[in-house]
This record gives sequence, structure tokens and C-alpha cells, in this order.
Amino acid sequence: MTIVKQYSERELIKKAQKSLESILSEVPFVVLKEVKTNVKSNNRQIDIVLNALVSGKPVKFIVEIRSLGEPRIIRMTVEQVKSYLRDFKNSYGIVVAPYLSDASRQICREAGVGCIDLAGNAYISFKNIFIDRSGIPNPFPATKIAKSVFSLKSSRILRVLLSEPSKRWFIEDLSKEAGVSIGLTWKVKQALLSEEWIKEENKKFYLVNPANVLDEWVNNYSYTKNESFSFYSGLSEENLEMIVKKECEKRKYQYGLALFSGARKVAPFVRFLRFFAYVGGDIEEIANALQLKKVESGPNVTFLTPYDEGVFYGLQNINGVNIVSDIQLYLDLKSYRGRGEEAAQAIFEQRIKPKW
Repeated sequence: MTIVKQYSERELIKKAQKSLESILSEVPFVVLKEVKTNVKSNNRQIDIVLNALVSGKPVKFIVEIRSLGEPRIIRMTVEQVKSYLRDFKNSYGIVVAPYLSDASRQICREAGVGCIDLAGNAYISFKNIFIDRSGIPNPFPATKIAKSVFSLKSSRILRVLLSEPSKRWFIEDLSKEAGVSIGLTWKVKQALLSEEWIKEENKKFYLVNPANVLDEWVNNYSYTKNESFSFYSGLSEENLEMIVKKECEKRKYQYGLALFSGARKVAPFVRFLRFFAYVGGDIEEIANALQLKKVESGPNVTFLTPYDEGVFYGLQNINGVNIVSDIQLYLDLKSYRGRGEEAAQAIFEQRIKPKW
């Protein structure tokens, strides 16, 4: 059993046992008997064996615990549990982890194995017991996958993969396209494999579940990661577009219309009386050139300093003006909430989904 910082091995077994007993004790025809931990069986060690009576008949619940609930790990654990069950009559296997995603729970369900996580989600289908609880959020948001995949430079790799999900990549080619090291690309690849978000064939790999990857990225992203500067201007949005373009090109700054200003160009959906743009340069210099007034309240112009230069990957040029990629528009608008979520959904349906 692999252990992470959240719990020691002893703590995790104790919490798993408590969760298991709590869920089963709710079933009126289940009587819990003896619980044993670290049980030896044919030179193998089982984390928990729970003896019980189900409708008066003896049953053994064979439990294997994992500190990580990634689909790839759960798939291997399920096979391990199934091998244990062959040694016990009238037995049922259950996998326990701190948190199990929908994908991990589905793996257990399809294999005929139960699963429980410490958040409270559970699936048990054995004899006349049926428990199915889902939708309880992850109480451990700082996950390994979030740290390894959605961090600054790592997310550059996602931008490339999501731009063409079906394209096959060698590690070397992907690292070059994303502008990151081969070592980092390898680490991200391993994390994506553990979530079963990519498939590998002949040393090339590609995304198999881009929607899940994008959804998880949204959960680990906020446009507020970028530094923002708010101003007021009496210029129209069209004039702002052209002047920002002119001033940034003159200074050789990267730029891209963002949020609602970008959405208005690629998938007209909603009018929002505020101008947004990423600027990869001196914001004060651009603001002075546009004669913008710095304000604390009631701004109608917001410039964003990118949290990472990957924000500019996949810039789109529409009618001579740069717009950030559809993926970046979606991420920013989704985290803006309110009308932002509506605009994000329009971009997803009209622009992103058709390419997948």
C-alpha cells in the first residue's frame, strides 16, 4: 500500500475501517463481526478482512486500501482484489481510497468490485445489498495530478494536446512544441497515463478523454492567477482593439484579446461592457499610450499580465487582431462565473467540441 502525506499507513487503515463499518452498519440485515487488518493469505497480505452476517449467512468483505485513487492504480488494485477473492468463499471485494473519481468508481463497478472513499462516495452491490453514493466533492483538492499537470509550465503541454487531441506525439516533439524540457514532458505523460487520459501506441501518445482533462483543468484554474490592471476609457471597444494592437506591435509585445472581448470575436454570444486583453509587456506604458485612467471602481478596461507565457499559445488572428486560443478563452470565462460561464459554454459548443 503506497502512502502519501495525507495519512500514515496506520491512519489510512483506521479511517478506511471506520468508513467501511459506518456504511455497512446502515444496512439492517448486515451484522458486523470480527475485523482483522494486515491478514496473511497465501504469502500475500490483505489490508482488511471484515467478517459479517448478511441475512444471517457468514460473509467476508476483503478490503484493499490505496492512498491514491487514480484510475490506473485502481484498475490494478481491482485485479489484485479479485485474485484474493478466489481464496475465500462467500466473499466480496472492496477498494478504499481517500478519493475516487467517477472514472475510478466505474472501473470497480464494471469489475464487480465495491469501492468506498473517505469523502463519502460509495458503491457496493453484493447479494441483496446495494449502495450507490456519488457526487461528494474531493476533500483533498491539492492532488498529485493537479501539481504535476496543471502547474505553470506543465500546463503548456496540455495546451498542445488539447489543440489537437487525436494527434500522436513523441515526447521529444511534444516538449519542443510546448517549449518545456523533455524531463517535464515525461513526468506529465506519466501523470496523464495514471489517470488514463492518454493512450500510448508505439511510443507515441494522444489524448483519449479531452473533455475530462479540460474539466479538471477548470477545477484547478482561475483567471485571477494573472495580475490584472483596471482602467477607465471613453474609447469604443473597436477603437481599443486597434490601438492596443498598434501599441503592442510597435513595442514588439505579445498581446491577445481575452475573456468577453475575445469571445465577441470568435463566438458572438453576449455583450459585456468591458474590454479585456493579455499584454506581455509594460502595462503602464500601454495604458499611458491609450490615455487610460486608473480606477479602483467602475473600470471598463482590464489588462492582464499572463501568469505564464503559455497563455499566448495558439493565438488566433481575426480581422488583423490577436485573440487568445479557444482553450484559454474557455478557461478564463469559466472561472469568471455568471455570464462568463454561459459564454464559455458557447465557445465550447461552437468552437472546441466540433474540432474533437
